[in-house]
Amino acid sequence: MVAATLVVVTGSSGSADVSAAPRPFKAKAGADRGVGKAKYDAKSVLVQFKPKATSSARKAALAKVNGRSGESVSPDVVTVTGDVPAPELLKKVKADPAVEQASLNYIRRKSATPGDLYYTNYQKYLPTVRVNQAWDLSKSAGSQTVAVLDTGVDAGHPDLVGHLLPGYNTFNTALAPNDGDGHGTAVTGIIAAGTGNSIGIAGVAWNAKVRPVKVLDDGGEGSDANVINGLNWAVKNGARVVNMSLGSSEDSPILHTAIKNAVAKGVVLVAASGNTGVSAPHYPAAYPEVLSVGATNWYGAVTDFSTYGDTVDIAAPGYDITSTAPRAKTPAGYEPYLMGLSGTSFSSPIVAGVAALVRNKWPTFTPAQVMARLKATARDAGPRGIDPYFGAGMLDAYAALGGKWAADFPVATNDRDDLPGTAKSLQTSVSSTFAVEGDVDWYSVQSTTARNLKVSLTGSVFDVGLPVNIGPRVEVYDVDLKRLGSAVNPFPANPAVRAPLTATANVSVPAGVAYIAVRNDNGSRDTRPYTLSVSEGGPGGTTAGTAYPVRSVDGGSRALAELLFARPVLPASVTASTVQLVNAKTGSTVGATVTYDATAKKARITPAARLMDNTPYWFVVNGVQEADGTALAPFRSVFTTLDEAPAKPEFTATGAYLAANLSWKLAPMSDLDQVIVRRVVGGSEPTLTTGTLVYAGTASAFKDTGLAQNTTYTYGVWVKDRTGHVSTPIALRHLIGMKTGIVVSTTNLVYGSSLTINGSTLRIDNQARADWPVNLYVRPKNGTKFTLLAALKTSSTGRLSFVHKPTVSSVYMMTFPGDADYMGTRTPDVTVQVAPTISAVLSPTAIRLGQTSAFSGYVGPAHAGQAAYLQQYGNKVWKSIASVKLSTSGKYAFGMKPAVRGQIAYRVWFPGDADHGPAFSANKIITIS
Repeated sequence: MVAATLVVVTGSSGSADVSAAPRPFKAKAGADRGVGKAKYDAKSVLVQFKPKATSSARKAALAKVNGRSGESVSPDVVTVTGDVPAPELLKKVKADPAVEQASLNYIRRKSATPGDLYYTNYQKYLPTVRVNQAWDLSKSAGSQTVAVLDTGVDAGHPDLVGHLLPGYNTFNTALAPNDGDGHGTAVTGIIAAGTGNSIGIAGVAWNAKVRPVKVLDDGGEGSDANVINGLNWAVKNGARVVNMSLGSSEDSPILHTAIKNAVAKGVVLVAASGNTGVSAPHYPAAYPEVLSVGATNWYGAVTDFSTYGDTVDIAAPGYDITSTAPRAKTPAGYEPYLMGLSGTSFSSPIVAGVAALVRNKWPTFTPAQVMARLKATARDAGPRGIDPYFGAGMLDAYAALGGKWAADFPVATNDRDDLPGTAKSLQTSVSSTFAVEGDVDWYSVQSTTARNLKVSLTGSVFDVGLPVNIGPRVEVYDVDLKRLGSAVNPFPANPAVRAPLTATANVSVPAGVAYIAVRNDNGSRDTRPYTLSVSEGGPGGTTAGTAYPVRSVDGGSRALAELLFARPVLPASVTASTVQLVNAKTGSTVGATVTYDATAKKARITPAARLMDNTPYWFVVNGVQEADGTALAPFRSVFTTLDEAPAKPEFTATGAYLAANLSWKLAPMSDLDQVIVRRVVGGSEPTLTTGTLVYAGTASAFKDTGLAQNTTYTYGVWVKDRTGHVSTPIALRHLIGMKTGIVVSTTNLVYGSSLTINGSTLRIDNQARADWPVNLYVRPKNGTKFTLLAALKTSSTGRLSFVHKPTVSSVYMMTFPGDADYMGTRTPDVTVQVAPTISAVLSPTAIRLGQTSAFSGYVGPAHAGQAAYLQQYGNKVWKSIASVKLSTSGKYAFGMKPAVRGQIAYRVWFPGDADHGPAFSANKIITIS
């Protein structure tokens, strides 16, 4: 735990201010820097027996080494103590056939760097990784419980109450996991402090539930046995995300097995990369199953204490962090919070909190998918592409949860002195800066004769209170880039004394050119300048070392890349497997042909397909042999292809009725911002600022709806990349407006009769064409679904005709579906009423008064059960006088007995229904005498 600032209570107002008052958790400055030898328990080792090893076999194995079984860490793992030192005991137990694997019981430490930092504004580092914007998308970890393996927690802290689940103390299971150090409480607060509760700080995962697991003692240390025991307990008790802000430099196969078991059970593991300031694996973060987190300042620069290397996966702020502190260790008059916390310990829980948010949004994600999501959405920072300092880049919480991308963190302009071939000539001294993480500046010195040189690299004032400092490293090479000597001064002997560090190499150089490479040993960048000076004199001498392999590279072209070796190499060793181009964003190897010009010492790499623009690629050399057969040192260098405007997309548009189906295919690119589609009415071209915006996004197709009929539209498509370049020329498609008409020979039809349906389809300028497809649809008048009646084609005049015999009242319409040149169109609906036929028989037609006549017949089609009405004419109107329900055959019959003499007219009326219109039979007259 770093020395950190407390928040002082200012009277009854309860507001906070920063005070330079006592710092309760002081650590010796610089104590956690440097690699050093990892500590382990001198009295015990961890032993994992084979699953099939019997109880007697296990006892026999312990008896052979006079070993005693201690705590059971898991079913097959126990701690074993003996009468000999732990390393000797380890050798003995490994030899037993009942033992699967064994390891020293390494001591893991909290990952915090010492410092003496004060800063008045707290938590302004959250916008650096867009956590505040991510909360607009999701502020809940839901059921994704987070376990914090650390020094425990102050369970009664007012900002943590309600966010803690029962925990576990691996040192004494009967005791609660109380925090006597403060580290665990701080880590827990970063993840799960109450947010929106009007007090304290905001936790990244808003309302997360945390299980505190005490695996480090109150001095901040714990053995692998504690870590494994705590991890197994957390997994067993439902943890879905585990944060481990702890570690050391030693690998343990047994710890690794526990890590793999946890991941196999669906747990996401996040760990601090370490605070050594050098490139060295830090475990457990270095295990591939664990998301390793490096530390940056608020502005996205890697800190000088952050452990770097190829095992780093992602970076997040880990400098000047504010979090919760144990109340018991907070002096009277101060709130239980600490400012100025620095270390990868505090960048790791930021990532763990976001991992919990991601898991809650996509609960079916596997641990690998969560890790991939966080890395794929990270913002590039430092050297372009995946690099040893940021891994995949800076965490972007908003993008991880589905928000729009943000621009990558800017990188300094290439100073063009990163390789010997572009070294700057040096006379006596020069000042410059390390402008990007891992920056190497090359200089050349000319000597007319052999001489001794004193080469000194001096950094700016080293201040442990700053996030970045220069630990100078200088290397001197001869004309063939064989090393003559080197010097490094990574950390001051007394950090309390603020003074520049100097690394001086005394070398003997031959006549001709000598090369000098300077860098910051901890890999960080610093806007403060360094000074490189060269003077004649000193003791001279040479120190053997690794020769530099490559003089220069040229990767500016998307179609060709070249690499100049420093010395002759064996041509047969230069192949597509030893000299490669690798996409630095994805890590995928580029298919390419490799040739070698032995005379020029140059390898030429010709990609099978053009490289993508504005994309970082690595030159990777591994496996090439020097001319004498010795291995050439591995080499990797990043370059970025030219940022060109995107290529014109392949654009397809198909007209439809009141819509257009649009699709496009883009040339391969890695920095797509959006596809922009605009339209105008008529045949003129839209521009980026005229017409109607139809679509802007990253999809590959879009349906433009709500269009007008009988209208011509012109669409334009552009591709925009993330630097603002727009494709040219415009991709255009014209969809000409069409018009379709329909006419029927009659709108009233008797059942069993036919009608003729005539139609026409023309361009809106009345141009016709043969063979345009037109679909004729019909539906019952009482129905809602049209069915295809006929697929027709226009004549050379644009006309067409179809004869149909409807059985029910019907609605007709025609469509032209549209195609790649024409908009779709549709006619209005036309309704045709179909009336049934009604036969009528009157018998007899003449009767005497008092006699009866019968009026009978059929309704076709039959409408069984429906009513037919007998109507009588009188007083110039027809009046219904009787009704009868039709039989299943449609038959009806009425009996009539007139009460007066004379002639009376009768008819039968069918009133119609949803399928058919009304109909009348022929009039029949009865003569009554």
